Amino acid sequence: DDAAAAAAEILELRPTLVSLVNIIIDAWANGNKINDEAIEHVEGWLHFLKTGETMMNEKQDEEKKKSLVVIGPDEESYRGVVKAYIRMHKREYLEKALQLLEEMSSTSDNQNNIIYPSTLTYNLILYGLANAHQPNNLKKNNAVIAENLLQKKMILSSQKEDCLPDSNSFRQVISAWTKTGSHEAIKKTDEILNQMLNDFPDIDPDASTFNAIMTLNLRLDMVEDAISTFNKMVAMHESGRIGTQPDIYSVNLLLKAITRRRQHNQRQNLNEADELVKTMEYTYHFHPDVQSFNIVIDAWSKSKLPEAVSRAEHLLDVMERRCRNDCLAAKPDSYTFTSVLDSIARSQHNFQRAEKVFHRIEQLYEDGIVERPTIPVYNAYLNALVSSKDWDVLERVESIFAKMITERNANLRSYNTMLKAYSQFRSGKNGYFSRPLKAEELLIQMEEHSGIPYPDGYSYTTVINCFARSIVDRKAKKARRILDKMIQSYLAGNTAAKPNIYAFNGVLSASAHTHHTRFPEERLEAFTILVSTFLLLREWTEPNDSTYILFFRACERLLPKGHRLYEQVVETVVYSCVRDDQMSENVMRALHNTSPDLAKQFEKIDDSIL
Repeated sequence: DDAAAAAAEILELRPTLVSLVNIIIDAWANGNKINDEAIEHVEGWLHFLKTGETMMNEKQDEEKKKSLVVIGPDEESYRGVVKAYIRMHKREYLEKALQLLEEMSSTSDNQNNIIYPSTLTYNLILYGLANAHQPNNLKKNNAVIAENLLQKKMILSSQKEDCLPDSNSFRQVISAWTKTGSHEAIKKTDEILNQMLNDFPDIDPDASTFNAIMTLNLRLDMVEDAISTFNKMVAMHESGRIGTQPDIYSVNLLLKAITRRRQHNQRQNLNEADELVKTMEYTYHFHPDVQSFNIVIDAWSKSKLPEAVSRAEHLLDVMERRCRNDCLAAKPDSYTFTSVLDSIARSQHNFQRAEKVFHRIEQLYEDGIVERPTIPVYNAYLNALVSSKDWDVLERVESIFAKMITERNANLRSYNTMLKAYSQFRSGKNGYFSRPLKAEELLIQMEEHSGIPYPDGYSYTTVINCFARSIVDRKAKKARRILDKMIQSYLAGNTAAKPNIYAFNGVLSASAHTHHTRFPEERLEAFTILVSTFLLLREWTEPNDSTYILFFRACERLLPKGHRLYEQVVETVVYSCVRDDQMSENVMRALHNTSPDLAKQFEKIDDSIL
C-alpha cells in the first residue's frame, strides 16, 4: 500500500519531474562543447525517464526493478537528445537521431498517449541531414531522406500532431538538396519552393532559402539563374511577403553573379557591381560589408582591364573612409589587401605603387583600424614587387623577405616568391639575367634547415628555370642536377615535389640555351642531357608541344646539321611527336627551322603513316 501511494504521488508530480529532467538534458545538449560525455548524459537521462533505471555500472536486481516507477519522457525530452546528436555532426549520431524519431512515433507512455514529434524536432533532424559532415556521395541520400520526412511525415500529418512544416522546414530540405551540388538539385529545389509558395501561402520563404538556391546556381555556373532567383525574391517582397526580404548575403551573392557574367561586357558588369555597392544602402537598407567590397575588388583585380588597379584602389579608399567614420562592417581584411596588391602585380606598374599600398596598410594598422598584416598580405606585396617592370627592385625584395624571416612571417609561398624573384631577368654587368646561384642557395636552405618550409614542385621548377635563363657555364648540367634532386626528394616521401612537365621542359630549355657557349664540349654535354632528360620524362609525365619545340630548337643549336646523329635523332623524335598528337603549328614551325625536309614530309601526315 505504501509503495502504491508513493507511485501515485510520483505520477502526480510527473510533469514537474519530467520538466526538471528536461532542463538537465537541455543543459547538456546546449553546452558550449558537445562531446561523448554530453551524449552519455543525455542518453542516460532519457533512459531514466523511460525505465526508471539510473545509468549505473552495477546491475539492479529484479526486485528493485519491479519497484521502480517509470515517469515517462515527453516530446521535449526526446528533442533534447536529438539536438545533442545533431550537434555532434557525425553520421553515426545522425542515424541515432533518425532512430529516435522513429521510436517517438511508435512509443506510448503509461497513459497510452503517443508522443508525436513536433515541428521543432523534425526541423532539428532536417538541419542535421542538411549539414552532416560526410562525403559528397552520401549527401544525396540525406537530401532524399529529408524530403521524405517533409512530404510523408510532416505535410501528410494531421494538425493535432503539431508537426506541420514551417519556413525553416522547407529551408532545411532545400539546403540539403543544394549541398549535393548536382543539376538534379536545381529541379528539386524549384519543385519544393513552388510547393511551399502554392500550398502554404501563409509561409514566406526567407532569405536563407533563396541564398541556398543562389549558391547552388553559382556553384553550377548558372549565373543568370542566380540573378533570376534574386529578382524573384525581391518581387515577392515588394508584393507584400515581408519574410522574403533579401539580406546582405543575398546581395553579395548577386554581386558574385554580376561579376561572373560571361555573355555581357566585362567592364559593364564591373561598373554595375560598383554601382550596386554604392547604392546598396538606399536600395536594400543595409550597408555593404567587407565581403561586398572584396567581391568587387577581386573581380577588378582579375579582370586585367587597364583601369583595374585604380578601381580597386578607389574601393579601398571608400572602405577606409567608412572605417574612419565608425562603419566597421566594411573594415578591410587580409583578402582586401591581397586582392588590391594582386591587381597591381597583374598590371604594368612600377614598384612604388605596391609600396604605397603596403605603407597605407601599415598606417591603418598603426591607427588601430585593421589587424596586423598577415603572411598572405606580405606575400602579395612581395609578388607585386617581383612582378614590377623595374630592373633594380631585387634588393628591395630581398630586404622585405629578410624582414619576414626575422619576424617569422615567411611560409612556403614566401620562399617560392623569392625564388621567382631570382629567376626573373634583372640588370647586371653583362646585361639582363637571372640569379641561379642565389636561387640554388635558398633552395638548399629550404632542404636542409629545420623550421624552414620544405620545397615543393614549384620551388624546384623555378630554380631549374632560373638556370635556363642564366648566363652561367654548363647551365644544362646544373639544371639537370636540380631535376635529379627533385626526383630524389619525391622518392624520399616529399609528395609535393612530384616532377612535372614544367620541370623537364626547364632542363630542355637550359640545353637549348647553351648554344652561346664558346666551348664545343659544353654543347655536346648539353645535347647528351637533352636526350637523356627527354627519355626520362616519360617515366614521370607526358610531353606537350613545348617539349618538342624545345627539343627541335636544341638540336638546331647544339648539333651541326651535317652531324651523323642530327637527322637520325630528329626523325625519331618527330615520329614520337606525331604519336603523342603534339604536332601543333608551333612545333611544325620549330621543325621547319631544324629540318625543312622532315617538316615537309610530315606536314600532311595522316593516320595511315602511323
